Amino acid sequence: MKKILLALSVVATMASCTSDGCKIEGKLKNISPDIMVYVMDMWGTREIIDSAKVVNNGFEFKTLHHEPTFAHLVTKNGRPLTHLFIEKGAKIVVSGDADKSEVVAHGTAANDGLMQMMQSAKTIMQRFDEAQAAGDAVAVAAIRDEYYAMQQTSFEENATNIFGLFMLQQLSYSKAAAEVLKMHEQLSEEVKALPIAVQIKSDAERKMKTEPQVEGSDYVPHYIDVTYPNLAGEEVSLKSVVENRSNRYVLLDFWASWCGPCMREMPYLREAYKTFHKRGFEIYGVSFDKSKDAWEKAVKEQNMKWVNVSPLGGFENVAAEEYCVTSIPTNFLIDCSNGVIVAKNLRGEAVVEKLAELLK
Repeated sequence: MKKILLALSVVATMASCTSDGCKIEGKLKNISPDIMVYVMDMWGTREIIDSAKVVNNGFEFKTLHHEPTFAHLVTKNGRPLTHLFIEKGAKIVVSGDADKSEVVAHGTAANDGLMQMMQSAKTIMQRFDEAQAAGDAVAVAAIRDEYYAMQQTSFEENATNIFGLFMLQQLSYSKAAAEVLKMHEQLSEEVKALPIAVQIKSDAERKMKTEPQVEGSDYVPHYIDVTYPNLAGEEVSLKSVVENRSNRYVLLDFWASWCGPCMREMPYLREAYKTFHKRGFEIYGVSFDKSKDAWEKAVKEQNMKWVNVSPLGGFENVAAEEYCVTSIPTNFLIDCSNGVIVAKNLRGEAVVEKLAELLK
């Protein structure tokens, strides 16, 4: 929950854009004199777009020519001053105190949306922290849902500007690919043409190939074969496990020894394997470890009796790319009768419950 709020803990600036370019003016309280301020593109090359010197508590970028983007305003020592959306032909006003981390931004739909979201997020996070400190699990769950709903609303209210694109980018990590593509269609044609929007669509189309079928979709996701060595150095393909006549369902599980959440899932996987292996359940575990020793030690200590393979390259591997794995643990349940992926990210008792339903 804190990712977006922390990423946007900003201070300070005034900006205006003209049809000929962007003019950014800052007038800040408690900003050091004579330091340099830089605009850094965060959606493109992540390079410095322009720079200006602080004079009389202010600075000015007279004619900043750049495509619409999400940018950071930073000082020479890397201290962030603010995050803002650079837009053409618009006026943005943001003011604040460089010491108090307070900011007020307005003047364009994108930056107004950013300001409103930050204010809402701050209030929600305060209540979330209080509920956690009080040990109120019901309130924590309700506030978490409220936060996600706020994110969704922020997107819907700003789908035609680049703040909406920013929110879609954040939401795309947790939403089903089909839903991301549906939300992408709500973007304006101008926003859709931006490189980030093009990338989001491309990633979602690729991700949909391995996501369980969603209601209203006629796309049936099948597993994609991968082959990696086991601890003995023997190449073992996912296909060979899925097409093994003894197996009815295979869980493709991505994990690593250094991943705490992965280790916490292992007791549930052991329970599932013990209960259902003889009834046709197998696990094809792909470790994202880089050290064979660490991988082997975890397999032994966790008593992982199922198929274990690894490219020993972290996230840099074909399977991670094909299955769009950006975080672990991640798993996919495959029906061996037809190769269809029937479930994804079965955590905790969910894996046992799903198998009990399927292997009656």
